[in-house]
Amino acid sequence: MFKVGLTRDFLTPEGILTYKDMGLDILDKVPDIKYDFLEKWESPLQPETLQQYDAIISLSPAYTAGSFKNVTRLKAICRFGVGYDMLDVDACSKANVIVTITRGAVNYSVAEAIIAWMLALSHKLVAKNKLVREGKWLERNQYTGSELREKILGVIGFGGIGGQLTQMLKVFNMQQPLVYDPYISEERAVALGVKKADLQTLLQNADFISVNCPLTPETKNLVDEKELTLVKESAFIINTARGGIINEQALINTLTNKKIAGYATDVFEKEPVIESHPFFAMDNVLMAPHCIAWTNELFREIGRMACTQVVQVAQGKIPDHVLNTDIIDQWYSEKIK
Repeated sequence: MFKVGLTRDFLTPEGILTYKDMGLDILDKVPDIKYDFLEKWESPLQPETLQQYDAIISLSPAYTAGSFKNVTRLKAICRFGVGYDMLDVDACSKANVIVTITRGAVNYSVAEAIIAWMLALSHKLVAKNKLVREGKWLERNQYTGSELREKILGVIGFGGIGGQLTQMLKVFNMQQPLVYDPYISEERAVALGVKKADLQTLLQNADFISVNCPLTPETKNLVDEKELTLVKESAFIINTARGGIINEQALINTLTNKKIAGYATDVFEKEPVIESHPFFAMDNVLMAPHCIAWTNELFREIGRMACTQVVQVAQGKIPDHVLNTDIIDQWYSEKIK
């Protein structure tokens, strides 16, 4: 029997499944797979928990080197999403545990949410809504917005989300997007109709800057105080990636001094955000509690991909979208054959 554990945060405190359709029927159809939810919430995951399972479908808990002490049974951690900064991938590799992500499943929903924020910022939707609610109708001439037409989008990190975003924005008649990503080829850029640029050029020219790269040691504080001085005062920044990619204190200073037009984010350096955070007092900042792209369709797609990856492992196959590909041969030899 191949045993699968789902982390406790898939359930409400009352034990009810949070996401109605997350693909569990895919597991139900395989007789040799049994799954259950971890008995309690823990982060980081403990060795005695992991040793009970062949695979884990994981939402948000952390995994450290200590999580894998004397763990021999576990074969795979299937991350429910694409971010993996809560996972020590090197520690997973040393424990001969592969890590998968649901690459591609989040692309449409996140890209759509970014566009929603672009429109909300540029058209001053929140401020205009507030005018009506507060009876300030006659102040409307102070809140003229701007269109996306003829504006330049800059994308930092041109993976699946960035690619989806640029394709969806074509109907808005914007100029050719600028993308900063050292790892994409010129061929892919040409094929998708975007122009590769260095970070400085992108920041200086973009009217909308969308942050879509993962948080890694390489991208930590990628946009710092120096980089923020390059951004146009009329520009907007949207961050749906991770809070640590932009130096948050430098960004607070930039917004306080009105050096950029606005900022939208659902990610922060420290989560959850406390009420005393400076963003709360800023009218030019839109926020969401790390859920801006959450839709029924998103969770259905993520769940089905994660469950399919589990089935692939259970059937002795190499699953899709493995992060630590360098250990696949050893992993397959020792844990699958």
